[in-house]
Order: sequence, then structure tokens, then C-alpha cells
Amino acid sequence: MILNALGFISAPLYLFEKFFSGIATEHLLGEGIQPEHLNDEPLGRVLDKLYDPGLTEIFIRVALSAADRF
Repeated sequence: MILNALGFISAPLYLFEKFFSGIATEHLLGEGIQPEHLNDEPLGRVLDKLYDPGLTEIFIRVALSAADRF
């Protein structure tokens, strides 16, 4: 979703499953995660959960965490 938002790829959420086919999703995202799990329904739920606390707050937390690590 981040790559899509930044414009590196431009695919609607309903095509994310096809984007991940042929990619080692279990290695990248965790055991048991298959491309068919990455469709518009769980991605939409994630976006809803991100919206509730506020995207600016989440961005600041992620940016500060990255700055601390690197």
C-alpha cells in the first residue's frame, strides 16, 4: 500500500492479490500469508483502522521510530 501511495506502482486495491502472486509473501510478511489473503477487504480494514487515530499521528510515530533506528 505504501508503494502504491508513493506512486511506484498504481494498482487499485482489488488487484493487490495479483500483484503479490509469484512473490514469496510468507517470507516477506509472515508464515501462512498467501497472495490470496492480500485483497481489498483486509486492506480496507487496515485503512479504516489507520484513519481512526489519525494519519498524521501515525506518520509521526513511524517517522520518529525510523529516525531512532537509523
